[in-house]
Amino acid sequence: MQKVSNIKKYLFISVKPEFANKIIAKEKCIELRKIKPHVKAGDYIIIYASSPIKCVVGFGKIKQIIETTPMEMWSNYSEYLGIDELRFSNYYAGRKRAIGIEIETIKSVTPINLISLKKVDANFHPPQVYRYVTNEQVCETITKFLALK
Repeated sequence: MQKVSNIKKYLFISVKPEFANKIIAKEKCIELRKIKPHVKAGDYIIIYASSPIKCVVGFGKIKQIIETTPMEMWSNYSEYLGIDELRFSNYYAGRKRAIGIEIETIKSVTPINLISLKKVDANFHPPQVYRYVTNEQVCETITKFLALK
């Protein structure tokens, strides 16, 4: 019998500020990607608003990963994507697969800026697309961040 892991993953993603704000405001509950992350329902998501904001702004829980064609994604989920059809079409131009990270719950957090993150870990760089962090890394970062205050 195979052992099932209950360890939650943390998906750390960079999002343009426009879309990060829409996610926090719950105007967008599906974050679009071209590459499927290795996470599942119940795992966590950390939202980093990219330049010019450069801050962690939200923390949430993943409801599901949607993998479909761009046409089906737009047809079935357009009202949850927080993007207009032209930009959506340009984003997926020439692609056969569209990936959606559906966010079940999201909470805004006191923004943690890039300078503060680098004080905790001098080698920290925001992910270009996404990266995974462990529970230990999250706890260690929060502990060190709070110690700096």
